[in-house]
Amino acid sequence: MSGKIDAMGWVCKRAWLTVLILGASAVFGQSQPAGVEPASVRGERLVLAREDSLRQEPVATARVIAALRAGHNLTGFERKGFWRRVEDLRGQSGWLRLSSLRSPSARPLDTGLAALSTGREASGNVVLTSGTRGVIKRQKPLTGELLLAATPNQGELSRLLQSLPDSQAAIDFAAAGQLQTRPLRYLTPLPDALPLQLSPEELAAGQEMAAQLLGAARPVRNFALQQYVSKVGNIVAAGAERREVSWRFVLLDSTSIVSFGLPNGMVGVTRGLFDLLDSEDDLAAVLAREIAQVQRQQWLGRGATLSVAGLARGVGSAAVLEADHDGLVLAGRAGYDTSALLTVFEDIDEAVRKGRDASLLLATTPPLPERIAAVATQITPDIERAAIPSAAASRIRTFKGSSP
Repeated sequence: MSGKIDAMGWVCKRAWLTVLILGASAVFGQSQPAGVEPASVRGERLVLAREDSLRQEPVATARVIAALRAGHNLTGFERKGFWRRVEDLRGQSGWLRLSSLRSPSARPLDTGLAALSTGREASGNVVLTSGTRGVIKRQKPLTGELLLAATPNQGELSRLLQSLPDSQAAIDFAAAGQLQTRPLRYLTPLPDALPLQLSPEELAAGQEMAAQLLGAARPVRNFALQQYVSKVGNIVAAGAERREVSWRFVLLDSTSIVSFGLPNGMVGVTRGLFDLLDSEDDLAAVLAREIAQVQRQQWLGRGATLSVAGLARGVGSAAVLEADHDGLVLAGRAGYDTSALLTVFEDIDEAVRKGRDASLLLATTPPLPERIAAVATQITPDIERAAIPSAAASRIRTFKGSSP
């Protein structure tokens, strides 16, 4: 009899333990009380900066839901391409162009570009995907001072220059990713006299800068990862006008967030930036805007300097914004999402808020919100229609878990 009572007691205790566990799960499984939506669902306060039409879908040809006047108060939700879903005070929901929106606390749109609100701020964190994203090694930040003080690494430069681009591998890789080319045009046409070949001055200065950069940050010791970056870069470069340039792409072993386009056609991306990227579209966007900077010969004139000091100083705000827009075109020509550069800028901005180092990038370019706004306010219909994820977008996940 005593054994039966003990058994019944154990059953009762187990039942109560189950109830307690389930009850705790119900309580702790909710991030907020019932009926209270998270901030990312509730949205963000916005103001319409100019008269615009609220549309049913994020395309210019979609049905108009309502005509809204400037000053209209809105709540903003997710971004899609160059559009953002919003809701007005009457509960009407639809899509508006990013260029028409600003935060209530921002300056008027006509007094500065930084008023744009993109739709990813409300998440409050960088979206983690896979691999080593967000992992920070103990390493000196790649600052202008470190770059200038570095010993040029001629050995790494020689190895890089000996690795000839494989155009057929890029063609095959584009086909495997089902990338479809598009005939997109620049907002500002390239100069008629743009040379196909790099000048001796560009080659010499570019090699000097490259050796210095490789002295500050060596290439990542992962052949498959380097090949991946090179293939994507060569896919994008195939749509550039300077086709006789021997474009070379290198992933640098630095946790700092920055990328480079050097006068000799070398494009460098740090591992810190690569690990932030969500998709192959994002990677193509980064490489495309650096190709664009070289293609415009932005190191020549405009106050820029063909020297290592010039590399640490940058090329000037106007040139940076011009390369940003050209980068959209080059990425889109290759079949990638033309809005991916916005995603990259948003992720970098959030990563900086969380303490990641992007000091060299921020010291040599305009503020990221200004660059985002400049991109959004200079979108042609063709670029807007190409703002869709590519078939190859998720391919980067194969490489995100690669070792350094």
